Amino acid sequence: MYRQDTGLVITFILFVWAVLVFVLMNVSSLALTEITRDVALGAGIVAGIFVTSALVAVLVHLKKNCHALYSEELRNTSIKA
Repeated sequence: MYRQDTGLVITFILFVWAVLVFVLMNVSSLALTEITRDVALGAGIVAGIFVTSALVAVLVHLKKNCHALYSEELRNTSIKA
């Protein structure tokens, strides 16, 4: 389960950056002035950095609390089964 969760978070990070690059490329071509383009690109990059750092924090949390999180999950699934 840990590998699945970390794989999902890493996939989400890659997906977020792929979408962000696509959007920023389109925004830069639509911007009327250079300052508008630069502000939009800067804001997009900052947003991407914050999203990435939050997801890296999730990965660190999963790594630090791996035993506690997944042992509880395994106990709950064995009770239901």
